Amino acid sequence: MNASKQPDESTDSVTPAKTATRIGEATLNGLPMLTEVVSVTDAYLPRLLSEAEIQQLLPRLEAQIETLFARKLGSHLEQLQRQAIELAIGELKAELPELLHEALYEYLESHK
Repeated sequence: MNASKQPDESTDSVTPAKTATRIGEATLNGLPMLTEVVSVTDAYLPRLLSEAEIQQLLPRLEAQIETLFARKLGSHLEQLQRQAIELAIGELKAELPELLHEALYEYLESHK
């Protein structure tokens, strides 16, 4: 399994700033042996943006952040509203027997 492969010469003229890296399939004591040359281009490296590109992209980025923030905030507000409603209903249920008792007592007292 020591097959060597050469990079395709036809693609060399198209790819800018290549560096050669050797990789392979054969192993020696479980470790890979370097047997093949593979081209790595600058396409894999991040490129820096110019100030003009940054200024052009900034409004879109701000709008996307604002949309995400509003969506997340809306979700949290809905959750808090549900919790507040559940808490209020729970408190009303706990106080309802006493409130009914007081209302009934006042009604009976007023009709004596």
